[in-house]
Amino acid sequence: MLNVIGTGMYLPKNLVTNEDLFKKFGRDPLEKILGRIGHGARYYSAADECSADLAVNAATDAIKAAGIKPEDINLLIVATDTPAQLSPATSAEVQHRLGAKNAGTFDVNCACAGFVTALDIAARYLDGKDYKTALVIGTYAMSKFLDPDDSAATPLFGDGAGAFVITAGNQSRDGFASSLKADGQFWDYMGIYGGGSRLPTTAKVLEEKKHTVKIPKKFPATLNAEEWPPLVEKTLAKIGLTPKDADMFIFTQIRKVTIVDVMAKFGLPMEKTHTIMEKWGYTGSGCIPMAFHDAVQQGKLKKGQRVVLCASGGGYSMACMTFIY
Repeated sequence: MLNVIGTGMYLPKNLVTNEDLFKKFGRDPLEKILGRIGHGARYYSAADECSADLAVNAATDAIKAAGIKPEDINLLIVATDTPAQLSPATSAEVQHRLGAKNAGTFDVNCACAGFVTALDIAARYLDGKDYKTALVIGTYAMSKFLDPDDSAATPLFGDGAGAFVITAGNQSRDGFASSLKADGQFWDYMGIYGGGSRLPTTAKVLEEKKHTVKIPKKFPATLNAEEWPPLVEKTLAKIGLTPKDADMFIFTQIRKVTIVDVMAKFGLPMEKTHTIMEKWGYTGSGCIPMAFHDAVQQGKLKKGQRVVLCASGGGYSMACMTFIY
């Protein structure tokens, strides 16, 4: 039901180090915060670079790795909560620029759970007939929505994009399973609340910086640590497996301490997961395909191995999936 034949990623060039942030916001307590969550650096898009640009670059790499042509793609899904524009969909621009003229397109927005959700959607579309090949992209340009004076939100985010090219696999052989979950009570805890139909972009919205990412309420620190394990277990149980049957886990890259905690709960070594926040920061909807691609490039994830993807994002949305790479 899911066969990943090519991956790619793109990182913009503007490096923002932890030291850069300490100079701006002070070392205490930011140094302790970044040390605990594991963020070592992040990259920002150029002034003339948007989420569509990041997506095109990541997709170009994935298409090349897959050994296909853009016109071979039947379905193109872009997962992002930092679209190039509110409307039309970022995927339309990406399709045009790639030359994927035979692909149907749409965007998916469930914050940082978007890529795994989009991958799940694409896998269900693939039928070997009308839909043979899909391109799924997670792209994140949150630097465009940061308030440079917000010491709570600004240090948490970076930009980047990752992409998969997938074809239909053999479900009985692949052992594909997925699960989605949401808890909408957290919808007003973190987000970009200005610029939509609730708060259209006006002079007042801009003056109050409501068009930038805000964290009005603090998420429970253990939320992901509590929610990820049962979702992973539920997903694997659908095909008669447990966490110990998986070769690699790729989680949302927001807090390294959470990943350490979850792997310990499973009784599994950290060698069975892969993190990128120490070098690229948190790249939202791009982080899971970027971490996956990096694990492949480093030889930590190989063909024939079982992988689990577990994502969560503001809203609060979650998505989990397992398949054989």
